[in-house]
Amino acid sequence: MYQLDYVPIMLDNLNDYFTHYRETRNEKYFNEFLYFYEPVLNRNTQLFIKKYSLNNNRIDDLKQIFSSLLWSELQNYDSDIPLLQLIKYKVLRAWHEYVRTVCGNVHIDNDNLYQNLRKVALLYSHQPNGNPLEEAVTDIANELNISERTVRKCIVTSTWFKQNNNLDIHNQNNENHLNSSITDVEIDTLSPEEIYFKNEQREKLKTALNNLKPLDLKLIELVFGICPDCLKSKEKMTIREASLRVGLTAEGAEKRLKKILKELKEELRQ
Repeated sequence: MYQLDYVPIMLDNLNDYFTHYRETRNEKYFNEFLYFYEPVLNRNTQLFIKKYSLNNNRIDDLKQIFSSLLWSELQNYDSDIPLLQLIKYKVLRAWHEYVRTVCGNVHIDNDNLYQNLRKVALLYSHQPNGNPLEEAVTDIANELNISERTVRKCIVTSTWFKQNNNLDIHNQNNENHLNSSITDVEIDTLSPEEIYFKNEQREKLKTALNNLKPLDLKLIELVFGICPDCLKSKEKMTIREASLRVGLTAEGAEKRLKKILKELKEELRQ
């Protein structure tokens, strides 16, 4: 991506390119830096893409975000601290902002909401296997000092934000993509950074939902607040409330939901 029509001489320290640019304002030093740094940048963007399960076609966007931010910071750079170290956090934030605003299937209004999704997702993914949904919601709400309604909203929003089923929004090395708990939320979608639904998954999901038995579809619709026709969010109910609507006990509804979610996961993997 960052090709030159000549082969530059590599300096001993990459930060020297920034120093030379600052002294001369000659853009060739910035371009030469990108030329030599691109293998590292490729590796970093690929790691980010893999960690957050983005499509590989996002790599050029991430690289452009990096180079644009680096160029902007370089204009006012006046420090002995290596510029790459100074912008490391800013680049990561910029990449996450790109994920929030461009990569998801639902609109996340602001960074605070995105950060809440990540916090909820981290705690959510650490819930013990088999922990009932309501108990998990209560535990997370107490730990983060937010309402249970907000926790449920974050869980469901993160589900629809995903492009597929491996996104790790909580930014940890936790690879527990599949949790046998009912808190898997419809389709294998535990932690918001764990995976964004691919666009084609929406149609597959619609088909999978419409293939459910009427009672099973109603449970999914009530508990997760999902319109099976348009996949838009609607008012949700607790498992207990939903069980009364469909004539089941709360325990029976929870067991049935686990089975439904397992079937949906298997169908969406095909």
